Amino acid sequence: MVYPRTSAIVVTVVLLMGAAWACTSVASPKLPARAGPPPAWTLSAPTGENTTSVVGRVAVIANDRAVLGVDAGSGRELWRVPSGEDDEVDVAGTLIVHRRKTSAGEVDMVRFAVVDPANGRTLWQGGPVREARVTRDAVLTTVCDSGADCEITRRDLRTGRVRWKLQGDEVWLADTAVGVRRPLVPDTDRVFPSRRGDDRPPPPPRREGSGWYTVVVGRSLITTDHDPPSGDENCTVTVTAAKAGAAHREWTRKVYAGRRADGGCEKRLAPSSTGLDLIGDGRRIAASTEAGRPQVFDLASGRTVWRGGAPGVPIDGDEHTLLVREHADTGALSLLDFATGRVLWKAPDTGLSTDSASWQTAVTRRRIAVSGAEDDHPFVLVYDAATGRRLGRFPGWLQGLGDDWVAIGHDAKTNTLTYDFIRV
Repeated sequence: MVYPRTSAIVVTVVLLMGAAWACTSVASPKLPARAGPPPAWTLSAPTGENTTSVVGRVAVIANDRAVLGVDAGSGRELWRVPSGEDDEVDVAGTLIVHRRKTSAGEVDMVRFAVVDPANGRTLWQGGPVREARVTRDAVLTTVCDSGADCEITRRDLRTGRVRWKLQGDEVWLADTAVGVRRPLVPDTDRVFPSRRGDDRPPPPPRREGSGWYTVVVGRSLITTDHDPPSGDENCTVTVTAAKAGAAHREWTRKVYAGRRADGGCEKRLAPSSTGLDLIGDGRRIAASTEAGRPQVFDLASGRTVWRGGAPGVPIDGDEHTLLVREHADTGALSLLDFATGRVLWKAPDTGLSTDSASWQTAVTRRRIAVSGAEDDHPFVLVYDAATGRRLGRFPGWLQGLGDDWVAIGHDAKTNTLTYDFIRV
């Protein structure tokens, strides 16, 4: 498989899935149809949900029809390979991993290829396996026999060399990582804790249930359960910690999910459209308080770091800033300093419908993007993260965001859409 070496530095990391169609109208002030700089380049891309990542000098554009490598400076297509509806592309440092689902009887299997995005060439490939979990320096594969016995193998990401093999019941792999935005992948030590002086995981603890999400913080294994106890109307999320190899829980605490304008609970601590499962910086997560204010909670200590001074719901963020909205589905925006909770700036309601299929947010160190529909037409708003100044209002669907660029898809046809790469 030829996927046709740039600088092996990830210049900027991206987000994510451009929604295919906008559908719900919303009353909003009439604003200019388009404002902001023109595209640096434009190309015709396959329609569908796109993810865009800039790795070195190459923009990797992936959806369910194709994966493209494009020169980020000129827009010249460097390579292209077919993709499928169930395919996924992971960005692992300076490499990408293209995973394809296949069927083996009634069991879904995965084949994968580790690719150098500079030229599209496959470094090595593997599968079929039951699961392939990718980190920034490893691929963790799970292979099971006809019974319930499984074996997990760690391979070096660049070479495919086997580092270790363990039985499935000897390994506890987290199913997500705090603050890692798809298609990016976490460091290996955020998937399982390692023994001191070794890269092998210690035995897992005895656990009662698995919760919604499982994460690793240091040598602690954390679970979050977003289904409140019977009769609970506080949007409670239960957080439990246990030390690797221990037989007992370390602590159990409660945080809270945000509420919509009608009072309903969101349950998730991060909207699915962000590409995040949990907003945070690896060990600290964003949540709400019982009183409906934003908070940052430390998973290592089991304590709240800070509580916001005003009501609001965290809807996106990274390790530097936290994007908060008055309600989970409507209201003005605020950007808070993630470390302290200090308000950096505020902006009025975008006027874009949260209920539309095009609703999405993205946060990088220097840029904030919010997309949604106005009168059945999708738009993307881009803000300067330092000042809150609006840098652009672009018709179309959000395809990706970096520290100095935004990707927009518009004018969708049967099989293609126009893809603009804009420096902002």
